[in-house]
Amino acid sequence: MKKKYILIITGMPATGKTTNGKKIARKLHLPFFSKDAIKEILFDSISNNNAKYEDKRKIGVTSYDILYYQTEELMKAGISFILESNFVKQSSNILKKLISTYNYTCITIRFESDLKILHKRFLERETTSERHPGLIANGVFDNFENFKKQNEKCNEFKINNNEIIVDTTNFNKINIDEIINYIKKIT
Repeated sequence: MKKKYILIITGMPATGKTTNGKKIARKLHLPFFSKDAIKEILFDSISNNNAKYEDKRKIGVTSYDILYYQTEELMKAGISFILESNFVKQSSNILKKLISTYNYTCITIRFESDLKILHKRFLERETTSERHPGLIANGVFDNFENFKKQNEKCNEFKINNNEIIVDTTNFNKINIDEIINYIKKIT
């Protein structure tokens, strides 16, 4: 019998977590759950395109609560799956407890990039029409120092030593098959 496992994809916004996470999910035939996807649904149900950042942050907190609920329900059923978000330290404690309670193997895939390149990519993405209005940061991270502080918070997220670091400074250099092979060795 294969191990029950959870893949946790984390990193700063604009590192390619969602795009690459969905590729990994397809190749491994795993369900994929993204905090931002939940946030978009909640935001749309409120349909307030003029929401301030603080209101969006509150929706984000609720999105995490839903994500943790989904996580526990999947674990109760013994299903392997993928979670994706820009997790921070507070998430570590919640997820560690669930992983321990339901005896799951956990692999973290951390997407990282040169911070200046990432900040530029983030700012460009914020102004595109494809960016969901519920995910736009309303200028909070326009300042590089604020963006850098958020990166430090994201780097505090840690579950265990089963961690894959993926450099996304150049998206063309990401090797999804190499990531898949590492996951298959552990699971």
